[in-house]
This record gives sequence, C-alpha cells and structure tokens, in this order.
Amino acid sequence: MRNVFILLMLSLLNFTNVIGQNEKQYYFELNGTINADTGTIKLFFFSEYVSNDLMELETPIENNKFSFSGYITEPQGVSIFLDNRFRSSNFILDKGTQSITLVTDSSRKVPNVDNRIMTNDYPEYKEYFGELRKKWDKFYRKDDSLQVHYNYNIPNTISLNLKKEYDSLCIEDNEMLLKYCKKHPNSFFAFWRLVHLLSWGYEPIYDSIYNVLSEEIKGGYAGTIVCKKLNDGKQLTVGEDFPLLKCKGLNNEPFNLDVFNKNSLTLVDFWFSSCHPCRAQFNKLRSLHQQFSTRGFEIVGISIDKDSKREDLIDVIKKDKLVWKQYWDINGRETKQLSINAFPTNFLIDSKGVIIAKNISMEELEVTINKCLQQDN
Repeated sequence: MRNVFILLMLSLLNFTNVIGQNEKQYYFELNGTINADTGTIKLFFFSEYVSNDLMELETPIENNKFSFSGYITEPQGVSIFLDNRFRSSNFILDKGTQSITLVTDSSRKVPNVDNRIMTNDYPEYKEYFGELRKKWDKFYRKDDSLQVHYNYNIPNTISLNLKKEYDSLCIEDNEMLLKYCKKHPNSFFAFWRLVHLLSWGYEPIYDSIYNVLSEEIKGGYAGTIVCKKLNDGKQLTVGEDFPLLKCKGLNNEPFNLDVFNKNSLTLVDFWFSSCHPCRAQFNKLRSLHQQFSTRGFEIVGISIDKDSKREDLIDVIKKDKLVWKQYWDINGRETKQLSINAFPTNFLIDSKGVIIAKNISMEELEVTINKCLQQDN
C-alpha cells in the first residue's frame, strides 16, 4: 500500500560552489535544538530542484544544539534526519537566520520553524487540510490493523477495497491542493507539496495545480524544473501510447514496442535489484504469468540498476525466477526523464500500445486480466 520510494539524486557538491545560470544566492542559517545529546543530524534537499546541486548537509549535535548554513536561490523544501531515531516531515527553509525545534518522538511531523513561510504560510495550509489529514490517519490505522490481523496476507477482496479507499483519498487530496493554490498562489509550502507529489509520478491534475501558482514561484529555479517534469510526465498518462525507451536487454537487444502488439495485455514493471517492495510483488507476478502467459498476458521488466550492479541484477533475476523479458535502463537515465521516481512503478498496456492503467495493484491486475481475456474469448 505504501511503497518505499527512491528519489534519484544528483551528486553532492559543496554548497559554496558557484551556482549555475547566474542565479542569485541568498545566505541561510538554521539553528536548532533537539532532545538528543549526541549524533549526526542531516538536512536533505530535493536535490534536482536546487540550482547548485546541493543534496545534503550534515552536522554534529552538541549540547542538544546544531546549526546549518549555506546558500540557496529561493525557499527550499527540506527534511531532517537523525540516524534511525528521527525523521521530520518536509518543511520550508528560507533565506536569512531561522531556528527549528525538534522532538524525537514527533517523527514524520512538520517541525516548528520560525521563518516567514513556516510562521505565516504553513498554519493556514495546515488548517485547510486538517480534516483530510484525519481521514488519512484513520485510513493508515485501518490498513495497519488489517495487516496485523491477517498476518500481512490480506485477502484480495479486502485489499481491493483498501486500494479504492486509498485512491479516493489521493484524488481528494489533489483536488484540495488545486483549490488551495487557487486561493493562495504564492504559497511556497503548497508548491513544495506539489514537488513531493510529483516525486511519486505524474498525474494530469498536477498541470492544473502548477498553472495557478504565481509567476514568482513558477519562474524560480525549482519552478522551471517542475514545468519540465510535468511535460516529460505527460508521455506516461493513461490513454497515451507507451514511449519507445532507449534501453536494452541483458544480451544487448533493444527494447521494441512490438511486444505490445503480440499480446492482449502487457504489464511494464519498473524495478531495481535492491528494492524490497519491487521484489515482494514477484511471487504474485510469477503466478499471474504462469496462469495467463499462454492466453494473451505478458510482463516486461525494466530495471534501473546502476552500471556497477549488473551482477546483482542478474542474480535477482535468477533467484526470483523472473522468466519474462527483462530490459536494463542503466542508471535509470530514461526512467528519470519520464519522471518515474517511485518503485515499483507499473503500466498496463493494451495490444495497440496504449496505456490503460498506471500503478495497478496485483489484485486489480488479476481482476483486469480475467475480465479482458474473457471479453477477447
């Protein structure tokens, strides 16, 4: 239900490097207190959206205090990590001096920060989404309870209902964000919420959200990156033709769109060898492939493993008995261009090469295959 996702980050450069494209630099200082005596605390950026390729900063905790400083071109969405003990939700780092207070038992919550955006912008955003946040909390409690009750093997019918409830909340969340941005086009907190959502993949409503934001936000460095990612992501919208990717099989044969024409349904599965959620679904995929591969259903795997992970990739394919065709998008170059950042991500393709579903659950996939193949017969 909640896939672990990996963001494909750029290389870490020193934050004092010259910023490209003549972007104006603003000095920031973030002074913090935390109820922990020791440890190394890290400040993470959405690295693709920072013009100086900044990925993270780290600093030691001394006497329950820590401090970060550097340069940014605009307000930045960031989060803080402390080993395995604490992880904050995203918050906005602004120019100038600001302070932050962290409490380790409030992990994954938005921390108290005293800059202008977190003081003026965030409270209104928080109040607007308050009731929806309660719905999400209730849903996750329900999901966790059912997982425990069924020993993490929830029956298909219950899993399908949970997925419908999840999808419904996602739609409500996106629609509320659009309404909020119409009323608050200068909200940097809402903008970075859009960036976070986009990291899971493109949805058509994101264009509408982006378009109602202020010219100041859209014209910033991060705003121009979002615009590009939205345009790239459109290629993988339901109803569009699946694009021809420049990736090859392990024997160096090129990816070919003809695979779709040979089958009624084809599932394209993006994954990588060290992704546990990716591998967790292989048992079900193997079962579906055994059951339906002779009746018009096929699977195509596309790995984004790094060049150095070839042996790991081959090992997983053998161990997990992935008998369907596997292609390799080395270092995720093509995948990244299409704004696919969460894994596993899948697309269900019809015989004409048209995308008919995105991120379909294994339970939904089985129902869809049965329905489609019955119609064909």
